[in-house]
Amino acid sequence: MNASTLDRGTEAARSVLTSLLGTTLGRARCPQPAQLARMRQSLATHGQLTPVIAVEREGTLELVDGFKRRTAAVQMGWSELSVSVRSLDGRGQWTAMLTLNRTTGSLSVLEEGLIVRELCANGMTQVEIAQMVGRHKSWVSRRLGLVDRLHPDLLEWVRTGLMSAGTARRLIVLPAGNQLELAAVVNKAELTTEETELLVSLWQKTSDAAIRRFLLTEPRTALQNARPEKMAAPPDPRLSERGRNLARTLQVLRSVALRVSEALHAPFPELALLEREIHLTAQVLPGTLEALGFARTCVRSAGSGASSATPTSEDFSPKAGQ
Repeated sequence: MNASTLDRGTEAARSVLTSLLGTTLGRARCPQPAQLARMRQSLATHGQLTPVIAVEREGTLELVDGFKRRTAAVQMGWSELSVSVRSLDGRGQWTAMLTLNRTTGSLSVLEEGLIVRELCANGMTQVEIAQMVGRHKSWVSRRLGLVDRLHPDLLEWVRTGLMSAGTARRLIVLPAGNQLELAAVVNKAELTTEETELLVSLWQKTSDAAIRRFLLTEPRTALQNARPEKMAAPPDPRLSERGRNLARTLQVLRSVALRVSEALHAPFPELALLEREIHLTAQVLPGTLEALGFARTCVRSAGSGASSATPTSEDFSPKAGQ
């Protein structure tokens, strides 16, 4: 559907009471609090720049475009809005909703999926929808899959602003029951989208019931323990990519070594549960110390101008790293 098609059968804009504008089609929209705040600011500063778009259904007006403007106007106490009424059938109203917002980027991926689902319900094929929006069929199928995999309750959370669309998307990879379980934790702990993604990743990496209970009851602690160490200072600009990677690894190794030393300074009851991990770590550490000793020898040799360096047994021992 192009612009000329949308303009066909359009009435001149007129003022309509906000209370008379139906929002049934809003089931495919998920306005977020931040978006509504920006819309209120825009209306307060500039007024209503463009009319909202509606269709007439059985004597009532149903909004097709302008849901954020209507909600913001009601919140600001506005009694009327400028409305442009279009002559659109069931398929046309959803097509208009998708195409009118396609270039502005005001639709989230989840909202696109909801509208695509409505178009499919009105008889359009995925290929037809893809051609209409100038996308590949995979664009349509991905958005349908997104909506189909999201638990209906979470969808309602997004619609009512209890959760952002971005955060909900991070939960879709989980089974429906786990989506709700982790969503409650995310909301209670007020986790960001990035933190939600890490929590979901930790959940997926284990099937241990005790660990999963810990993730549900102590999400902040779990995230803090799992978050990668950050470099204390930027790497030397003379370093190649290999050198930068090694610098980061050595900084992480020092930080982890100190934490391990502190944690093992005195025995505690949970050590028995870590017997296998302690054994495996003790096996690999001598090789790490040997490599560090070799590196120190090479550095000393290069500094003294020697043409070659032959490490001694002292350089391979733990004492050499002290």
